[in-house]
Amino acid sequence: MDLGMALTLIGTLTGVASVLVAVVQMRQSPTPALEGESGRVHGNGTDEDRRMPASDDSPSRTVTPVRPARTLCAPTGRLGEVHGREELLARLNHRLSAPDGRFQVLAGLGGTGKTTVALALADRAESQGARVWWVSATEKASLMGSLLGLAVTLGASPNHVEEARAGARDPADVLWERLEAESGWLLVFDNADDMDVIALGDTAVGDGSGWIRPTRAGLIVVTSRVVERRVWGRHADVHPLGCLDAATGARVLLDLVPWAGTAAEAGALSQRLGGLPLGLRQAGVYLGSPFAAERSFTMYLEGLNDRFPALLSTGSEPRSEVTQTWEVSLDALAAQGRAQARRLLRVLSCFAPSVEIGSPLMDLNTLSECLGRPGTAEVRAGLEALLSVGLLEWGATPNRRADAGVVVHPLVAAASRQHLTVQAASAAASLIRSATDRLRHDNPEDWSVWLSVFPHMQSLLTLSPAVLDDNGLATIAWAVVQTCSALRWSGAWAAPEELARSALHQAEQLGPDHEAVLALRYQRAVSAVYQGRYGEAESELQDILRAQLCSLGPDHPATLTTRHEAAHVLVEQSRLAEAEDACRAVLRDQLRVLGPDHPETLATRHWLLRAVGEQGRPAEAEAGYREVLQTRIRVLGPEHPYTLMTYNNLGLQIAHQGRFAEAEAVFSELVDTRVRVFGPQHPYTLQARSNRAWVVTCLGRYAEAEGELRSVLDIERRVLSPDHTNALDARCELAQAIAGQGRYEEAESELREVIAAEIRVLGPDHHLTGDAQYELALTLVRLGRHQEAAEELRSLLAVRTRTLGTDHPRTVATRESLSSLDLRDG
Repeated sequence: MDLGMALTLIGTLTGVASVLVAVVQMRQSPTPALEGESGRVHGNGTDEDRRMPASDDSPSRTVTPVRPARTLCAPTGRLGEVHGREELLARLNHRLSAPDGRFQVLAGLGGTGKTTVALALADRAESQGARVWWVSATEKASLMGSLLGLAVTLGASPNHVEEARAGARDPADVLWERLEAESGWLLVFDNADDMDVIALGDTAVGDGSGWIRPTRAGLIVVTSRVVERRVWGRHADVHPLGCLDAATGARVLLDLVPWAGTAAEAGALSQRLGGLPLGLRQAGVYLGSPFAAERSFTMYLEGLNDRFPALLSTGSEPRSEVTQTWEVSLDALAAQGRAQARRLLRVLSCFAPSVEIGSPLMDLNTLSECLGRPGTAEVRAGLEALLSVGLLEWGATPNRRADAGVVVHPLVAAASRQHLTVQAASAAASLIRSATDRLRHDNPEDWSVWLSVFPHMQSLLTLSPAVLDDNGLATIAWAVVQTCSALRWSGAWAAPEELARSALHQAEQLGPDHEAVLALRYQRAVSAVYQGRYGEAESELQDILRAQLCSLGPDHPATLTTRHEAAHVLVEQSRLAEAEDACRAVLRDQLRVLGPDHPETLATRHWLLRAVGEQGRPAEAEAGYREVLQTRIRVLGPEHPYTLMTYNNLGLQIAHQGRFAEAEAVFSELVDTRVRVFGPQHPYTLQARSNRAWVVTCLGRYAEAEGELRSVLDIERRVLSPDHTNALDARCELAQAIAGQGRYEEAESELREVIAAEIRVLGPDHHLTGDAQYELALTLVRLGRHQEAAEELRSLLAVRTRTLGTDHPRTVATRESLSSLDLRDG
């Protein structure tokens, strides 16, 4: 034997000895402690698994000692109770006993408990006698070392392993040659979030020919944040793990800290945490500490508003902290060249969590401008990246069209907001302003879209002014102005007030005379009008008008709009002569500045004609309404809300002249149109139904009118409020229909309740209060209580003479009824 052959033989024997030493050391080495969700577990398999490497028939050569497998044993010691995943575990357990050739991927947002499900499966597998191997897939070299070490444990040739390490042999082939020779096993790849880590060379994970392959010998389970099915290929069953419902989340919390409150209180906290298992676990761990400032579910829930980072930042590493776990995903995306994903998430986190961010807000061109990019391709790639790791989810849209919406989990949004910048907040403001600019507030077809934008507008108003510059604050304010108007037109009469109030609080630093601030105050005042708080609205409008005259001037459109609305409030308060003068004054300026066909000019003409009609000149009002109606049909269309409003008031003037059959035809057509355009529960639809019922009462069809009015009132009490002007007016009309059927005591009771409410809401001098008092007097006459009726009529006559004048039809009717009663008694 020559010297070269001797050295080669010595090297080969040395390599084999090294492997034997490594295997012995692997048997003796203790298992280190676990670290969080991604902690690597070091341990040994069963004695059956610890086979000596098989002899190699290939030419002898010197080999480097093989690093033994360090990650065989699943860390089931940290497994607690598993809730809400029973069905999934049953399916996986079935595949464990009957492999079908497919590998299983547990995918989803970080913190949804993917590793927990895999641990529960591993625990079951071990209890059923299956061999379980667990590897961490967070780092490429470590993963290869672990899997080649597993191959050695299963009997792979040390030479083959070393060739694989040197790149001379496919390392996955070395492993799978041994795995396919075994049966009844489970191999878990934990935290396989980076596809580059689990890929081999040019072999993509979805090819099924790398580390992860289809097999019937055992079961492969992968936990990953990557939810995109195409990445995993056709051999994968991808199981997206969502969050837990409130009740299931409550059980998780009660398992951890049963003394912290009731099931209902735990459910409320679970809902606030979005059912995220990681968030639930962190809340339970925190509440279980004797040093916690918050000691109950309710206290923790309240503390989240101000102390989110402190309450949800417990953990041994970023993956186990709610406030940091998703930054790990964003870092990984950035490393893959998709850094724009982080900026996009910051922007989208400004909107309402758990609510679909629909196509109006997902305009790619606007998003591109917000990110300072010239095109939309990078934005699209960033959104797809966020979807791929579960940081965004698809909304309710059934397919993935270009206009599909997305949803942000509440804790993802809250955690992302911790890193919010002025640029991101301003971008969100620009998005919502761009969306509202593309919608019309007076178009019924857009109202459902406005309602979908509304919660996102509310969310923007929770942003601290500190993360918004003046331009961002003004941008949100103007979007709120448009949204308030749209909500009011859509029939949500109460919502704009709170929205405007929140926006005013946020925009305080713009100053009281800023145009956007004045516009917000105007929206708040109009909301008060629509809810019947006329005195409050009048005072606010006068303050706004004074500021606008100074800052904008008398001819500015906003100033003219405020003057118009101030005149409208006078009409609603029955200060009719004053209202007529105010309407005529603003109309002169609108004709000069805006022109005769401008919607605001036509709106002022509309309210002027109502003041004329309410003052007892119904024929004049009817002629004017017919003219305005034709103009509005020409300018706005026959079914525009303004056009239909004029048609409604035309019907009233016809009825006031005693042409009840003609008025019924008008209101019947109007009801049908408003039901089709607005919907059956819109306040304007209900108003038209109420007006038709009043006309039916005047025609003597009392039972029919009563049924219609009771139906209207049932909806108005829910949609508006029991004390809303429309509801009180309908109750007065109901009393008339009841009295018409001879049920006078019932009518009297109803009228007295209405009068008390109207005095409280509208005041004793309002014409609707007077109408109810007049009907009460007539009812008392029918009951034979003439003296009481006369007292009511004398009191009412004094009010109507003072507020309406001696010649107003209501005054005349009151005086004549009193005279008739006096003659009867005389």
